[in-house]
Amino acid sequence: MLDTIAWMFPALRRAGDDARAGAARAVDVPGHGTMVADRCVDLTGENCLRTNLVTKRALDAAAPGSVIEIVSDNLSSVETIPFMLAGHGCAHLGTLHLEGTWKIYARKQGADDGGSRK
Repeated sequence: MLDTIAWMFPALRRAGDDARAGAARAVDVPGHGTMVADRCVDLTGENCLRTNLVTKRALDAAAPGSVIEIVSDNLSSVETIPFMLAGHGCAHLGTLHLEGTWKIYARKQGADDGGSRK
């Protein structure tokens, strides 16, 4: 049966249906060194609203202490995502502009770190 809400609002679909998620890999984040990005959410080519909604879901679903890499080529989204991180229990680690895309790195805060940056 067709889920009309998911059809009308693709950003509300189940995880995996709407974002190209990559496996964990080592990344170099200036000022933080090499770390493992536990999840990569590739939103290249997506519009601002969709990018922000999928990012919100990825941040909310992340395990405490995990690093999320968000890839986008939409400047509007890149400008707003760092400001929404704290509201979803994440710290902004940095934003890189490479080869026409931006990569935003965030770490999900855990109960044991007291909300401080690592």
